[in-house]
Amino acid sequence: MSPFKTKHNPTRSKNTRNRLIRSAEHLFANRGFGGLTIREVARRSETNLASAHYHFGSKEAMVLEMLSSRIKPINEKRLHYLQNAREDSGGKPLKTIEIFKALIVPIGEELSKSSHSRKTLALLVARSFTEPESFIQKMHSRFFGELCETFILELQRAHPQAKEIDIYWNLHFAISSMLGALAQHRRLHDFSGGRCDDENAEDMIHRLLVFVTNGFEAGLKA
Repeated sequence: MSPFKTKHNPTRSKNTRNRLIRSAEHLFANRGFGGLTIREVARRSETNLASAHYHFGSKEAMVLEMLSSRIKPINEKRLHYLQNAREDSGGKPLKTIEIFKALIVPIGEELSKSSHSRKTLALLVARSFTEPESFIQKMHSRFFGELCETFILELQRAHPQAKEIDIYWNLHFAISSMLGALAQHRRLHDFSGGRCDDENAEDMIHRLLVFVTNGFEAGLKA
């Protein structure tokens, strides 16, 4: 090996990758996929363009990896909480609210970490309403397709008499309520004239659970 060749430093490489991911997160949240460039991510991360390409290869791969860093831990908690609920039920079908707790509470826990986490997650969720359809489809396929089917099966088990189409429609409405509440939570203070505390993530999650559970069940009876 040449004496002038720099040895690979795993810790430095990991730190560089993390800086790139966090910079990509900031730019994506504020500008969207179209407003983000690898060059700008590299500049913000105080690294060079070659390093950014080395770690991710393309802008799309970088953004998907950034989203994975946020979404994967939440999805793992969702499946963990769902499995715990199954074990606690002793094999009986779960109540609707227990299924939605597994789906929604991990989001609440992320929101409660800090005001930065709350703001960043809200901006990322808001992007799900504005990005090109092709990119949204890739996001759904990679991060939510299998997860949705898991929760659909659990809801079907909880409501064996319900029509499949009603289960899908009502879960769609429940998820849309969750995403809307997350993306628009900063408007709550102005909307309510200060009566509602938009910083109280625990209260929001509790109210959201009650809302989507009752709405889901009422929709099956309509």
